[in-house]
Amino acid sequence: MFRLKTRTRATRPCRPRLLSTLAVAVVVLAGCDGILDVELPGQLTEADLLRPEMAPMMVNSAIADYECGFSEFVASIGGLEDTFWESTGWFTRAWAEYQVQATTAAVNTLACGTSDTSAGFFQAFQASRFQAEQAYDAIQGFEGEVADPEQLLASAAVYAGLNYQLFGEHWCEMTADVGPVMTPQMTLGVGEEWFDRALNHLSASGDFSTATTPSMLQLAHLGRARVRFAMGDHQGAAQDAAQIEPGFVAWVTRDGAVRPRWNQIYQHHTRNQYSTVADTVWHNGEVVSTGYRHATIDEAGNTTHGDGVPDPRVPVEYTGGTGQDGVTPHWIQTKYTGHSSDIPMARWAEAQLILAEIEGGQQAVDRINGLRDVHGLPHFSSSDPQEIQDQIIEERRREFFYEGRFHADKLRYDLWFPRGEGFNHKGVAYGTTTCLPLADEERVNNPNVS
Repeated sequence: MFRLKTRTRATRPCRPRLLSTLAVAVVVLAGCDGILDVELPGQLTEADLLRPEMAPMMVNSAIADYECGFSEFVASIGGLEDTFWESTGWFTRAWAEYQVQATTAAVNTLACGTSDTSAGFFQAFQASRFQAEQAYDAIQGFEGEVADPEQLLASAAVYAGLNYQLFGEHWCEMTADVGPVMTPQMTLGVGEEWFDRALNHLSASGDFSTATTPSMLQLAHLGRARVRFAMGDHQGAAQDAAQIEPGFVAWVTRDGAVRPRWNQIYQHHTRNQYSTVADTVWHNGEVVSTGYRHATIDEAGNTTHGDGVPDPRVPVEYTGGTGQDGVTPHWIQTKYTGHSSDIPMARWAEAQLILAEIEGGQQAVDRINGLRDVHGLPHFSSSDPQEIQDQIIEERRREFFYEGRFHADKLRYDLWFPRGEGFNHKGVAYGTTTCLPLADEERVNNPNVS
């Protein structure tokens, strides 16, 4: 196998799948009558692969790994969001029981999209980040040799930023390229720098669309709004969020033909019956989550549980059977109905809720109701600041059902985590997980991490 860059990494080499596949195909097809005639080179060097004609493939490789990781991430992180309960003895247990450790098969370096009993999103995100940064550096050196270089540079910078945004919002700490440990705030700061670079290139190239987004400019602004909001820069976050137009959605594209491109939410939770949509969660005699099985809104506009209009943002149904464990009633999400169902990754709705929280008061109420109008839901009404804030959190919880955003909200708003107290729906003791731990491999193989 080969590496695209010669610097060392703390984890296993994150090889760009698309680029490696193309390189192998070129070797096999160039001047050979049969497969036994192939003479493989002893070593493929950086110069062999980091060439101007490979620039689009470098960027697409980073995007492909990000998409694989994102699909696995959303399928896993829902356990820490109280989106699903486990209904099996497989990998969903660690997530739904808050027992994610540094060795759990998703925060370590397992491959992405290859197993029904693990989710290798950490390796995929690190590979995507590495390739995006590598592509950015390489393309800068291809002056005059690449078509639309500003667009390629902007795309690479956006996806580098998106990876750092995820790391900063969800992990307790992070490292990159055998570097020192970074706090979430530091990690988010690096993400902001990448979005800054992307927007500089977009000012030169103009906006453009790709297979994943109708507007790279809006994706860059929303990515920067996320990191600024998470870092407490509300003025900067509001400026970015205001750039997002109604109806904007960027996607993680999925395809049922190739396993790493499957929608893993559908695979793990609907097809394999490894989990069930969560119901009300009680802890120490109090309701800490109303769950998602009976999300409704009453005539007065209050978010309710089984009392009012069904909330279409939380589409679920009871199958009439049980999960893989033969015990837990199997409730499924119907937001994603097959392996080819694309996953929303960034949306206008999030920009509106960022603005709602920053503005507060009637402006916030109006933004909430603007989002509800999209779904034909009753309007919310309040003048109490705490009620409005609580409603914004609940709107985010419902709006981004199975989109992987609410775990970051739980951390940011200091919402409920069991922290090693109490038991789940099957009497299994909860663990202590809150933010995601740094993988053991990152510590063992990194001389700059104690």
